[in-house]
Amino acid sequence: MRKSYVIIGVLGIIALLTAGFIIGTLFIGSSQYSRNIFYDDELKYSSGYTPAQDGAGISKVPTQSYSESQELNSQDRKIVKNGNARIEVENFDTAISKIKELASNNNGYVTNSNMWISDSNRKNGNITVKIPEEKFEQFSESLIQIGKIESKEISSFDVTEEYIDLQARLKNLKIQEKRYTELLAMAKDVNDVLAIEAQLGRIRGEIESYEGRIKYLENTTSYGTFNINIYEPEEVVHEFGLKKAFDRAIDAFIVSVAGIIIIAGFLIPIILVLGVLYFAIKYIKKRFYKK
Repeated sequence: MRKSYVIIGVLGIIALLTAGFIIGTLFIGSSQYSRNIFYDDELKYSSGYTPAQDGAGISKVPTQSYSESQELNSQDRKIVKNGNARIEVENFDTAISKIKELASNNNGYVTNSNMWISDSNRKNGNITVKIPEEKFEQFSESLIQIGKIESKEISSFDVTEEYIDLQARLKNLKIQEKRYTELLAMAKDVNDVLAIEAQLGRIRGEIESYEGRIKYLENTTSYGTFNINIYEPEEVVHEFGLKKAFDRAIDAFIVSVAGIIIIAGFLIPIILVLGVLYFAIKYIKKRFYKK
């Protein structure tokens, strides 16, 4: 009989831990106790900045077509350049310092960087730099100094026609603004004044819009964006997976205990309510049905 109680107790504990692990995984997740760390290196950059994607925000279709005979030398063209690279490095911190040095040597600057640590304590991260358009290729070639280049991609988008079109439209709008300003100075009738002021408001709004777009194109074509992912290689350790298995076992046990706590938190209020109802019914029966 005693042996049966022991077996039942062991099976009960196993069932409780299994239920706790399932509940813990559902509510907490198996990665709750992961040792991954993520943080920024406290670089300051403008609010809302995100690394530019290939051609992000750039219209690839000009608003007005131009004949191919229109000649523009290479210095007059507006080119948006973006680059991406993935590099394996021996030391993460040294690589970050070297990238910043290369960017500075090419009159560029860092806009964003971050780093995280893997389960095996290897550093990984991303760094985004802005490089002058004329030195973009030179910076790209210099990345071989950082480490082993796993992949590298460079894309270019010609926005010259859009830029020229915007400048032409802006010039016309400013001519119209000048004419309406002259008309406003000569207008005597109130209705004429109001009508001219309405047209001036519309024209000035369009001027601001075009000027903003032109400024954006000038900024994005003056400096290209290079996004670089760097990582330290995982160390090859022949330990037959015992340490990793032990770590996983500890994580599973913690998740199971957390699940048991969740189950207890769910059941205890129910048990208390049922207990109160049981004693209340028992009291009522004893009080009113005693006779």
